[in-house]
Amino acid sequence: MLRDAVGGTTPSRTRTHREVVLRVLEELPGPATAYVIHHRARDTGARIGLTTIYRHLASLVETGTAGAMRDDTGQHLYYLRSDDGRTHTLMCTSCSLGVPVEATVVAQWAVETAVAHGFSDIYLSAALTGVCPRCRTTGSSK
Repeated sequence: MLRDAVGGTTPSRTRTHREVVLRVLEELPGPATAYVIHHRARDTGARIGLTTIYRHLASLVETGTAGAMRDDTGQHLYYLRSDDGRTHTLMCTSCSLGVPVEATVVAQWAVETAVAHGFSDIYLSAALTGVCPRCRTTGSSK
């Protein structure tokens, strides 16, 4: 058994690394690059490579556990999804502050539109971005 970076034991290094990535995503104040996630994971003492971070992020995005968006420079930013199909996150493009927002109407529209076109197993991914009040008043917007 391996002792993982989040305090438990596990028979699988993959599970340990996945838990490390999830823990880092939970602690982030907003979306972050894989490089930042890697740096934070290493700061916790985890022995994990950047390639492993990318692999787990891709898996988490594929399962809907995490989300990915691009910033204005084209870099991918990753975040832990906490929505239930009705709540999404409005993110500041300057400081990456994330604010949950109700999105029931948008989710309903997406499902109805997809079904009207014969689609099933609908997965909704929407990026809501803007500049938060703090960045707007301090002139920190990009």
